[in-house]
This record gives sequence, C-alpha cells and structure tokens, in this order.
Amino acid sequence: MRRGEFISLKAYVIAGCFAIITPADFAHAQPKKPTATEDTLAAKIKCQHFQKNSDGKWTSSPNATIGKMDFTGHTFGVGEVDVGGEDLATVLNRKCVAH
Repeated sequence: MRRGEFISLKAYVIAGCFAIITPADFAHAQPKKPTATEDTLAAKIKCQHFQKNSDGKWTSSPNATIGKMDFTGHTFGVGEVDVGGEDLATVLNRKCVAH
C-alpha cells in the first residue's frame, strides 16, 4: 500500500467514526420528557427549599420538605437520592434550575 492510499484510507475510517458517533451524541443530548412520577414528585417540591451549589449538587434548607416528608439539611447530587423511584437531583434540575 502506498503512502497516499494509506492516508486516504485513514481519512475514510476517521470520517466513518464521526458519522457513527455524531448521531448518537445528538440523540443523547436531547432531554427526555419527564415521566408521570417525576411530575408527581416535582409537584411536592418547593424550589425555595433547595439551593444548587457550584459543584452541581443540591442542598436542602433547614425547613425543606418534600410533600409531608421532612428533608432538612441534605446535600446530594444526581444519582444519590431516590424519592418514589425518581432521582431527586434530576427533578430539581428540571424544575428549579432557573430559581
């Protein structure tokens, strides 16, 4: 194989990899719609009871509740707290990130 053919083959392989990876990234980047249980949990949350930290984690205030459940003084991130089968930080990110 000559040098020019090798470089050409390498370019096709690299382009093929981008063709496969790029659509997967776009599909992953689109936010999924909230589920019914996420909506139910979100309705029980008062955004003023939670503060998002600079590291992306959330901290609950001294009077924080989720529905009737006391949830005071916790710091947590995505994947760390499950409430009713839903990730609390994910729900807070969707509902309260602008507050």
